[in-house]
Amino acid sequence: MFKKEEIKVFRVVLKEVLKRLATIKNCPIEDFENIVQDKFDGYNYEGEEDLVGFENWGDISQNGAYQLNIKVNHDDAYEFTLHIKVIDYKVTVVNIL
Repeated sequence: MFKKEEIKVFRVVLKEVLKRLATIKNCPIEDFENIVQDKFDGYNYEGEEDLVGFENWGDISQNGAYQLNIKVNHDDAYEFTLHIKVIDYKVTVVNIL
């Protein structure tokens, strides 16, 4: 009768998001927010994919170390703290908690 087609669904797990975020090195500061969003591509928490936290980042344009929080817009979602270093308008992720 009807042929069943197999549909592959690619779901990104939390471990993969952490690996992706850790690859951010010498990223132009003006692209950093978009690159962080790209690293979450395919990840969701109970169907929610939107990220929150960018609005609280503040100014990271000066050389130095910063801690930035980011999470999926869900009350029970994990909140990541990105430890970054900015040198000459380039951002490198140093650690993720």
